[in-house]
Amino acid sequence: MQTFENIGVTGLSEDKSHNPDKQFLLFNMYLQLSRMPPCEWKDYFAESRLAPRAAVWRKAWVEGDCLVVYCQPEELQQEIEILKEDLAAANRQYRQLQQLRGQRRRQQEQMDQQEASERSLIRQLAQQLRF
Repeated sequence: MQTFENIGVTGLSEDKSHNPDKQFLLFNMYLQLSRMPPCEWKDYFAESRLAPRAAVWRKAWVEGDCLVVYCQPEELQQEIEILKEDLAAANRQYRQLQQLRGQRRRQQEQMDQQEASERSLIRQLAQQLRF
């Protein structure tokens, strides 16, 4: 099992960031992630965003290898500070999931080895029996 490396923000994707609705001053600000997050990680990130922790709570979601924040450009740094908590939570939960999967895999391997050993004993016994 390869070890999970934390996913973080590496920069702003200027080309992707845009104002989706000119009636509002809110932009879709695309933050580049260090790599494409797994599906479960995306779920953990979305879950961490459910509980507002600021007076003005902006939408944020994962899109491909980017984190999209719907905010005013001048709010972005403040949003990044809040997002660091959500990224850390998603990383922590995903790492726990990986550890749990590893434990289950090791348990299954032990059960498989035990079953193979039992089968071997039965096979040896069958060869020794005389009818």
